[in-house]
Amino acid sequence: MSRLSGLGAVITLLLACDIASGQPIDLEAQVRKLAASSPGTLGVRIVHVESGAGVSLNQAEWFPMMSVYKLPIAIHALRQAEQGKLDLARSIKVTSEDRRPGLSPLARQIAEKGPVSLTVRELISSVMRISDNTASDALLKAAGGPKAVSATLGELGIHGVDVSRYELEFAADYHGVCCLEQMRPFSLERFIEAVERVPPETRRKAAHAFVTDRRDSAQPDGMADLLVRLTRGELLNAEHTRWLLDEMAEMHTRDTRIRAGLPPGTRASLRPGTSGETGGIRAAHNDNGVIVLPGNRGHLVIAAFMKNARGTEEKRDAALAEVARAAYRWAIERR
Repeated sequence: MSRLSGLGAVITLLLACDIASGQPIDLEAQVRKLAASSPGTLGVRIVHVESGAGVSLNQAEWFPMMSVYKLPIAIHALRQAEQGKLDLARSIKVTSEDRRPGLSPLARQIAEKGPVSLTVRELISSVMRISDNTASDALLKAAGGPKAVSATLGELGIHGVDVSRYELEFAADYHGVCCLEQMRPFSLERFIEAVERVPPETRRKAAHAFVTDRRDSAQPDGMADLLVRLTRGELLNAEHTRWLLDEMAEMHTRDTRIRAGLPPGTRASLRPGTSGETGGIRAAHNDNGVIVLPGNRGHLVIAAFMKNARGTEEKRDAALAEVARAAYRWAIERR
């Protein structure tokens, strides 16, 4: 039995025991209890989409999004397509200079085989299913850049979600790497060498400053609002709404977070985000999702962010899984 399937069985058993006890869950109290034992600062917004009922904790505080920010970029690109401003079938050539640090199978493919051409739709799929950083910056460039995404968020009336930089730019800021403009033509190998040359104290200060930087950060309230409105079909047309949520449902890179807190087989469309780790502290450890509830109970949105997270990867993941477990139980008990 895999670690994940074993954990899923435990979650199912715990849920069954909780429900059988007949004791209604006080979700707000449970979330506060989980936050008190969390390895970092936890920010949560939980919403039952159809009723609007929900619970929040530190919902107005700002948290670095990391790859969570790829969702508003994808929504912006799809809206541009709906408005005839961006052709989803347009082919984008991605070269060695476009390779980005962090998770990127596309960067490895380019390094091994040379430039790759992908359609805009394929870039979105790569971003949503795999969270590929190279695909993300290529998509953002094709869609007009951060200012264009910010303009779309403003037009939609979505507050508390900021998109200001490319992946490469905030990676440089996090690691304390200066002067990207001098790395031309850009080389991923040169960037990695530059990161390795950053003195430990400089890197520590840069990572600390990154957590308090409002750029490319979000409030749990803002991200939950975006997810609720996406689920309701208020941001995209019906076809693109279904397709985007389907793509998000194929995200399995971080199954040990929200998905691990749900019964096996539960449909969850996810958008996680994870920073690097400096001095034993992770600036961001996030997961966000739209969960389909059983028995026509509707949809559950969870926006869960953690910053300044210490401890092991397992403890960080478990904290988010426990939030999901409590939220799921609360949602299925609703009348």
